[in-house]
Amino acid sequence: MSRKRKETEVFSLSFLDCVCCGFGAVLLLFVLTASRKAEEMDDLQSAIMEIIGEMEDEIAKNDKEIEDRKLTLAYETERAEDSGARLDETKKRHTELDDMLKLLLAQLAAIEEELGKLIDDKENMPKQEEKAPIPIPNPDKRQYLTGFDIMGKQVLFLVEASAGMTADTIVEATEYAEKSEKERRNAPKWKRVKLALRWLIANMKEGGNYKIIFFNKELVPLEVGFGRDWFDPMDNDLTVEVLNAIDDITPEGGANLEKAFAIVNELPIEPDRLVLICDGLPTLADSYGGSNQVMYDDRVAMLRMAQNALDIDLPVNTIMYPLMPDPGSAVHFWRLANASGGSMISPSEGWPDL
Repeated sequence: MSRKRKETEVFSLSFLDCVCCGFGAVLLLFVLTASRKAEEMDDLQSAIMEIIGEMEDEIAKNDKEIEDRKLTLAYETERAEDSGARLDETKKRHTELDDMLKLLLAQLAAIEEELGKLIDDKENMPKQEEKAPIPIPNPDKRQYLTGFDIMGKQVLFLVEASAGMTADTIVEATEYAEKSEKERRNAPKWKRVKLALRWLIANMKEGGNYKIIFFNKELVPLEVGFGRDWFDPMDNDLTVEVLNAIDDITPEGGANLEKAFAIVNELPIEPDRLVLICDGLPTLADSYGGSNQVMYDDRVAMLRMAQNALDIDLPVNTIMYPLMPDPGSAVHFWRLANASGGSMISPSEGWPDL
């Protein structure tokens, strides 16, 4: 009996394979999908972290701006408080000044009232007419020289008549040196010198006499009338002649103070007061053999020579009309005045106010 062959079940094997393949495919798809999602999650996380970082930077920036504004607010608040304090102080100061002004005005009113009474009293005082020895305008104006003594019996005026007595600066004096004698006699500075002489003569007391010697490189003793060289300030006619003679003097050349002081020793009548009118240190001296170019030290040496030439012990009062630039001259003439018991001044441009 023959055997019956068993048939192979092909279909069942193929289905399982398909099932396995499908499951593998699904599993592979899941793996691929999970990997992609992980990458997307990493990208998303990176983006989120970047946004968070930007937000943190923005927050830090805002915090700094807030702190800066707090500091600014504190500074402005402090300034406002200081301004308020200063304003209060200013108001207080203004109040004090107003009170002080009211007090000063009250005092001024009282002074003006008292002054009015004094003027009335003066006008009501009996007046004695006196003939002035020299016709000087504005006799009521206050014109004086503090500590300047011209009250001697014999007063000698030594007046520098050099080119420097025409102007206040060397440049201007050099320009005047080229002008005519009339223009030099009418130079503003020289006119002030002549007014000073006029004032000094007018303020001399009765019983005194005066003599005037002009000097530059030479000596020009002033003589009027019949050769008279000592003058009575109370003689009005003689004084007018003296003033006219002064107007004829022309400033020129250098200044030899040594020669001027030396002549004092030879005068027949010895003076007891000496008034020197000059513009500064001398520029000439007979006994000084310096260089051709006269410097400041040379002029100081010339002043020492002049002092040595003056043998008579008498006070030297100096009126200086400085020729600039010459800053050291005043000191030397102050020392001369101090050593001799005299005084030294440099008057303002408005003195004397005649």
